Amino acid sequence: MKTTLKAAVATIGLAVASTGLAAAPAAQAASTYPVTTTVDGRTVKDPDVAVGKQRIADMYPAGTSVALACQDTGPDYGGSSIWDLTGDGLWIPDAYVKTGSTSMVAPHCTTPHAFPAKADLNGRAHKGDAADAAGSVANKYPTGAAVPVACQATASDEIWDFTADNLWVPDEFVKTGTEGFVGGVPHCDTDGLKPGGSASPADPRADSAIAFAKARLGHTDWNNQCELFVERAFGTSGRFGTATTHYQWQKNNGRIHTGSVAPAGAAVFFTSTTSAGHIMLALGGGVAISTGPSVYQTSTYAQRSDYLGWAYVPSGW
Repeated sequence: MKTTLKAAVATIGLAVASTGLAAAPAAQAASTYPVTTTVDGRTVKDPDVAVGKQRIADMYPAGTSVALACQDTGPDYGGSSIWDLTGDGLWIPDAYVKTGSTSMVAPHCTTPHAFPAKADLNGRAHKGDAADAAGSVANKYPTGAAVPVACQATASDEIWDFTADNLWVPDEFVKTGTEGFVGGVPHCDTDGLKPGGSASPADPRADSAIAFAKARLGHTDWNNQCELFVERAFGTSGRFGTATTHYQWQKNNGRIHTGSVAPAGAAVFFTSTTSAGHIMLALGGGVAISTGPSVYQTSTYAQRSDYLGWAYVPSGW
């Protein structure tokens, strides 16, 4: 994209007073609810915005469980003025989400969010620009300074943050607490997004791992071996003794995602009923395969009260 998002930011309603910024979103699992019909995802709360840079058609198929990061009010659509920001950073009309209430059920959305800069950062005029590209502002955000992130997007498969100062910075140099998109922060545009309910790309090894898991649906010889099941799906074993140990490693390395739908090939974690915890293999679109008395497929895992989040398995597997 070769223009700034000033107009889009104004439409989204991201203008803020100079008196302060919203705190970084709390790292907690977002509640999930099914959509009652297939809905588009928007980067703006506008029922009429055209499909394209600000709207992706059929993002969430009917029945898909959608994680709600926060909610806000906007133009009336479908009989409600409530809009839901999903864990994928897209707006959907609450009228088509089965929350069980006509009022807000999630925290109120506030933007931008302040995150500290990991290094001296130049502000760029366009996402993907080099630090010294035309229009850049040298040392706009010194090390440790608050970067007011208004929305996020991708450029060449890397995450970029658009700030309240109408400048872009590479997300890898902003301490957001996650390697992925931040729950509660909208997407700036639809670049890199595909319908199906996940803004995060599938693991490159997902096809073979999922094939392994699907071939064992109904098998009864994997009970209490959930961690080994996922490791074997990726052609390895003996990496972690339990799902809990695996989860703690992911968490300690800042790799856990809590506000978005797990992409295909991701590991999905739960506290479960024992200290060993539990892990499933995500198929994408809110579906996963789990071990138990028999290996089974589930589309309601994100609604479990002990859901901890998801992570890509280590690249060395």
